[in-house]
Amino acid sequence: MVSSLCFCGEVDHYLSWGQTLVDATPILNSKINEIINTTVQSLAKDCSCEEAASKVLSGFGVSLNSHFEKWIKGTDKVDKFMPNIDLALRESIFSLHKTQWALIERNFFSIQLDEIVNVGGVYIGLDKLSHFTGSGFLYYQAYRVAKKAGNKKPINQAIKIGITGEKTVIGRMATGVFSYGDMEANFQGLLFGLDMCEGKDPFLKYSSDGWQFSRPFDIRSYVNPNWDESYNPSFYFDGLNLMLMPKSTAALNNLPNFCEGYRSSYVQKLFHYYDSIQSKSESSIHLDSLISIKELPDPSIFNIKNICGD
Repeated sequence: MVSSLCFCGEVDHYLSWGQTLVDATPILNSKINEIINTTVQSLAKDCSCEEAASKVLSGFGVSLNSHFEKWIKGTDKVDKFMPNIDLALRESIFSLHKTQWALIERNFFSIQLDEIVNVGGVYIGLDKLSHFTGSGFLYYQAYRVAKKAGNKKPINQAIKIGITGEKTVIGRMATGVFSYGDMEANFQGLLFGLDMCEGKDPFLKYSSDGWQFSRPFDIRSYVNPNWDESYNPSFYFDGLNLMLMPKSTAALNNLPNFCEGYRSSYVQKLFHYYDSIQSKSESSIHLDSLISIKELPDPSIFNIKNICGD
């Protein structure tokens, strides 16, 4: 767990504004389906559909910075945006711009800043893909346990796993961030788990040869604008975290510097596209309800639309 925490990815979407990336969907789908097919072929014939679905999700790697995410980082087949360290030190929302913090900041950006890719026109950090598969697996397991125990709202029980992680070892304690984008990616991983065995046309079908995937997986069915942390902002904490980088003050001081970028035709077109395809998931609605009663931190002070007076 500790080694995973050391490589928790953080994304600064604002540095990527204006960068047009080639849609990574075909390459990602090809690799994802390859991993799925390998896992399905190894499934025991006598396992349940739910056990099979769990194996498919865990087949990508359950830890943060999963082997699937590492493959994406290492391949030149996927068009990725990664700001250089000097740019991040000058312009990142996380930069304190203080010389006494320069060495810590340089180490922080070298270790933690994650690449961004384009999936169907939605710009996401690579960390979200590990959240989709790894945290999605944990959500799915929590859902199964809650449902078996007769819980009337097993989905809410699954979401509690993400809330606990963001409040502690994956979020606030590790990086000083409560990421609503991570929570959305987690939830979409749960939905993928459910789609494998439930509904009118589940992915997993059983035949005399054992379990089979009924059709190719398409990542675009699950990625949505709430995976983009400039559109669905995080809450940033000051105070101690494992990265030694207080976040709230830096973000609030630096975000107004991106108002010109926010008003650019590039970002306005991107956000207009997001608005046109956006629909709130059950997770997003539930989290909003918890924010409204102050059980979760309100990210609206970090919303670029509010900061820039839109």
